[in-house]
Amino acid sequence: MSKNIGSLYESENYSTSYRGILTREEGVKVFTEKNYMEVDSEVEFDIKKSHFSSLDYFSSSIIGGILLNLKKNFNRENILIDDLESKIELNLKNPLSLIGVRGYNEKPEISSCRITIYMYSELEGEKLIEFCKKSLDKCYIYNTICNAMEVTVKFIPTI
Repeated sequence: MSKNIGSLYESENYSTSYRGILTREEGVKVFTEKNYMEVDSEVEFDIKKSHFSSLDYFSSSIIGGILLNLKKNFNRENILIDDLESKIELNLKNPLSLIGVRGYNEKPEISSCRITIYMYSELEGEKLIEFCKKSLDKCYIYNTICNAMEVTVKFIPTI
């Protein structure tokens, strides 16, 4: 008797793993299956620093995952999408605790995430916005962060 595909672990789960090591330079190398990323700090308050922080990678993966999800869903439905652009703003609560300011011991956290997405498509107005909102329902990164913090996404069709 063949198994129902819905009862297979792999049909409902995808597991992945990464390995991280602290380097002699006090950074962290995070190894993927094919390459690695270097992280030099949890969050970087020095705007002149050129290395990526954990917050940079976190923000990049959120916006990257959402934009790629939108593109995939537009392509799946054969709907033209052009000029997909976005902006992400994260609010870090209690940042002084991160840098060890005396008297600040509150737990630091990302309390909110605001994303604005600009796009041009053959869909217009409310039809475009509704399609994008439905696409977000299929985005694992979006669904995950919504459970952890306040997330707002604003879609702005361009002309």
